[in-house]
Amino acid sequence: MEFSIITVDRLDSTQNYLIDLSNKTELQEGIVINALSQFKGVGQFENKWESESGKNLTFSLLLKPRFLNPASQFLLTQVLSLAISDYLLTQTDKPVSIKWPNDIYIGKKKICGILVKNQLLGTTFENSFCGIGLNVNQEKFPPLPNPTSLFLETGKEFNLNEALKAVLESINLRYNQLKEGKIETLERDYMKRLLYKDVFATYIYKGVEIEARIYDVNEYGHLLLKDREGNDICCELKEISFIHNVL
Repeated sequence: MEFSIITVDRLDSTQNYLIDLSNKTELQEGIVINALSQFKGVGQFENKWESESGKNLTFSLLLKPRFLNPASQFLLTQVLSLAISDYLLTQTDKPVSIKWPNDIYIGKKKICGILVKNQLLGTTFENSFCGIGLNVNQEKFPPLPNPTSLFLETGKEFNLNEALKAVLESINLRYNQLKEGKIETLERDYMKRLLYKDVFATYIYKGVEIEARIYDVNEYGHLLLKDREGNDICCELKEISFIHNVL
């Protein structure tokens, strides 16, 4: 896939910009809207994405996975999560993991958020707008629970243009695996990197604190856990919160 990068000094949201542009004209797959400053970035459920101007990667990528069954759209989340973690593993020896469904962590600290908005035409895929916020050179953050950056983890400052190109290449490699039907590889690698898999930890599930262990993610992207009594729990987005307390 060929990438076409459009860098803009300041935007409210790269996702909104890309979606609006797509509504006005036919765009080629691989277009990237990259903002040096993004002041209204959003994550899952409209959570605000805080980013210091000129310090991080805040961009949105257009994919057109028309070969993919919409019922399998969680595979796109796996592709992006794996690609970002692939890149980070080339930059640090520290443990990199995926917090379900698509936050990227170094240790117990969040370094990247991903937001995918899919557009369907009838029963087929039309467009997938993939928003990514990766903390690169930022040193100080607002009072958020657990942010980090590549600079804080490595002590090195990164060239943002080079970092963006490397991240896009990682995405391309994983996206090609999806195109080639290497679903088992994607699912296996995603499960290997899933944060807290096969260990008991504390969660808030539907408002109640539980102790459970993650054992799988189903084809629809639902998180599967077992509690201490061996009961199965199937979670959709927003039903469970991570406390980051491994037992």
